[in-house]
Amino acid sequence: MKRHLIIGNGGAAFNAILAIRNLRPEDKITVVSPEDCPAYSPMLTPYYINGSIPYSSMFLCKRSFYQKHHVKTTLGKAVVAVEPERQRVYLDDGRKLNYDELLIATGSSPNPPMIPGMDLGLTLWTAQDARRLKAAMHRASSVAVVGAGLIGLQIADMALKMDKKVALIEIKDRVLPSVMDKEGADIIAERLLAKGVNLYLGARVEEVIKGRGYKVLSLGSREKIKSSLVIFATGVSPNTGCIAGSNIEMEFGIKVDKHGKTNKEHIFAAGDVAQYVNHLSGRSEINATWTNAIHGGWAAGCTMADQALEQRRKIRVNALSPAGLPVVSLGQVETEIDKDEVVVQRNDSCYRKLVFRSNRLIGAVLIGEVEEAGILSRAIEGEGLLPTLKADMANRSAFHSLCRSSALARYLL
Repeated sequence: MKRHLIIGNGGAAFNAILAIRNLRPEDKITVVSPEDCPAYSPMLTPYYINGSIPYSSMFLCKRSFYQKHHVKTTLGKAVVAVEPERQRVYLDDGRKLNYDELLIATGSSPNPPMIPGMDLGLTLWTAQDARRLKAAMHRASSVAVVGAGLIGLQIADMALKMDKKVALIEIKDRVLPSVMDKEGADIIAERLLAKGVNLYLGARVEEVIKGRGYKVLSLGSREKIKSSLVIFATGVSPNTGCIAGSNIEMEFGIKVDKHGKTNKEHIFAAGDVAQYVNHLSGRSEINATWTNAIHGGWAAGCTMADQALEQRRKIRVNALSPAGLPVVSLGQVETEIDKDEVVVQRNDSCYRKLVFRSNRLIGAVLIGEVEEAGILSRAIEGEGLLPTLKADMANRSAFHSLCRSSALARYLL
């Protein structure tokens, strides 16, 4: 009988529990998490805040799930150190827990800018953040969102739906700088402006000052923005603090192989904290998506239960609807001039961009009409399933059979 210890209680941890219990019904499973609640999806927090779903709908399960699957929970406590040689972890209350197999699924946390007045703003990541922000949002007449990445645009869209005056500030020269090309970002920016968002691109917030019933954001351009609520959405960082001094190999996150194994025996990592080689770019990186956490947790759990399973390396998929505009970014959208072939189609209703490398589809951007996202995602993951425009007719016929129901065929074939 093995002792499985899981640090964290998100999507990766939840699926690791299911995998282990499915394969080894008698093994012991313990979950430790600083949050005193069942597993939930951070992706659903905006929908709770704007009233689309009740608080309970954010959660993947009820507390009874852990009892049903014979999981011992230590919630509201954090792991502060991992000792691989003794197969032991240390909690913030002084307790020690031993393990036979350890999964680190600690996720990530917001990374607000270190500026004067930073404490005057809120963030949105945890269930507790969501409850705090929901109360603040209903009291606010105006919202300033610092950061125009995925989280920032979700928050801005949420505020728009709640009829708030919105200011969106981004230090880079475009919205969604990490997942969107310049032309696509410009289309999204135009939509936000048309919906009344005050957009500040290439702008740095240097200070937040408290006024009477409002806050003042001072920008590097000496411009000042007044808002009743400030929300920082300037990115997240993996939660790796508990492995300090453990010699577990890490760079941006904890380095793992195709099974989720670290360089230390009996220690695994999955989800936003895990770093592995992206099969599209060839670079070692973190794929902080919900789908990746689900697959990573399941693969690690199976391997911990002695049935080695390779994680399905899902590509990065980002889907959102800023100001009601459907947007999907798939795979590798950054291009290299000497390596890549780019196919672009743009009209009044949509923008599409496909990125090919060595006769293989590696990335796509869809704005306006996003129905082909599923088939393009599978094509990118299929390593060469989709031919380029220069492919021979046999390959084109094969592709046409694959996507004959897709509107994509009308301009690729």
